[in-house]
Amino acid sequence: MRKIKNSFYLLFTVLTFGSTTLVFNSCSNDTSTSETADEDTETDEDSDGDSTVACETTGELDQSTNTEIETMRQAVVDFRNSLSSTLLDDASVCLDDERFYLWHNTPANNNNRDGITYGDLSDDQLVAFKDILQLFLSSGGYQKVYEITELSEGWLNNVQSSVWDPEFYSIDMFGDPETSGSWGFQLDGHHCAINFLVHGDNVSIVPAFLGGEPAADTWNGEEFDIFSDERDLALNLYNSLDANELTSASSISSTHSLEVGPADMNGDPDPYIGTYDYSGFTTGLKYSEMSTTAQANLIVVMKEYVYNLTDSFADIWWADIMDNIDDTYFVWINDSGSTPTATSQFYYRVYNPYLWAEFNTEGSTGANSSTIADYNHVHTITRIPNNPSTDNGGDYGIFAFMINQNGPKTLLEHYVLADHHKSSKFKFDYYIKTELNNSSHTHNGNTHFHEG
Repeated sequence: MRKIKNSFYLLFTVLTFGSTTLVFNSCSNDTSTSETADEDTETDEDSDGDSTVACETTGELDQSTNTEIETMRQAVVDFRNSLSSTLLDDASVCLDDERFYLWHNTPANNNNRDGITYGDLSDDQLVAFKDILQLFLSSGGYQKVYEITELSEGWLNNVQSSVWDPEFYSIDMFGDPETSGSWGFQLDGHHCAINFLVHGDNVSIVPAFLGGEPAADTWNGEEFDIFSDERDLALNLYNSLDANELTSASSISSTHSLEVGPADMNGDPDPYIGTYDYSGFTTGLKYSEMSTTAQANLIVVMKEYVYNLTDSFADIWWADIMDNIDDTYFVWINDSGSTPTATSQFYYRVYNPYLWAEFNTEGSTGANSSTIADYNHVHTITRIPNNPSTDNGGDYGIFAFMINQNGPKTLLEHYVLADHHKSSKFKFDYYIKTELNNSSHTHNGNTHFHEG
């Protein structure tokens, strides 16, 4: 499998978060082409001799003395050291690299992600990476990632192996945890994209996109119901609202797509970072206007998203949320117009200055339109809006790429204006040429996918 690394240059950039100012110098990456090693031979001795140009990124912090972060850091260092030179080079970029923002939820086939994939790793390396995930995620958070990337994706692989496969999930690594206290990595694939960031004593995992189609089923004899808590806790909240609260919370919108979900096309950056304006979302039922029972139920729903992160760092995030709890808004869209259930389609979102959470039943798509119920295709997104002025940062933590005042005001504007991003891309509605093995699912060579 051949991988071609992106080549680009980032302009001198100033980032300001409250009283903290970071200066990022230009960062250039290697333009070489390399062959990844076969799974049974990809050991330390495999290398094409290339290396990533050293990053010169100022504003990094010293390594944390927090023992939990040190355990995370050492695990990532050990994982990096286990990779061949080729794989390490393919996976590693600077902290201010654009690849942080190039995640989406289209099928991860055709080698359309940056970095390295699960399929590039040996069994031991893959186990080591999953151990790292368990250091950053709570047990519940890791269970969701496991069910998404292995069980639900394995179910889909049985439908069409050339499009969906657990081995297609990719890993990008940012910065150098061996020499710096500022580093991160990204897990990106069809229904799972999470950004893991460490900056000194701070740890974050936003934005985090989690989805599933099917969201609940059985694969290889193992039952899964990925979003049972996000669904059932929200239904408890809905059912606890009185008539006036329900009127305030309910939206008459005819669409329930994620408001700040993945980018629209393969290869496009996340358009909702930097100075994206969330002020229009101060609508719906306000926390301060809820009954005590409804407030308690909303708190439980919000925690389900925050505590995908491991508890000690989720606690820090939660403190910011609670400091602004009265400015929390809840919106519900019920497609059927009747009382929602666990087997009906609905949408909800929570907006707090330090938490954005959306849940949506997408409807079955493409090859699955006749085999998966519409309510059984779920998308969720978790963010921290507007990169608030806190040492903990917002989306992408302290490294969010906010263009200075003399340039574009958002990252999306930067990509629209920059010549090096003007390339053809596939929209979410697109056709993939596929070669199917003998199967009852035949589509005459062309298969249509929509926001899969």
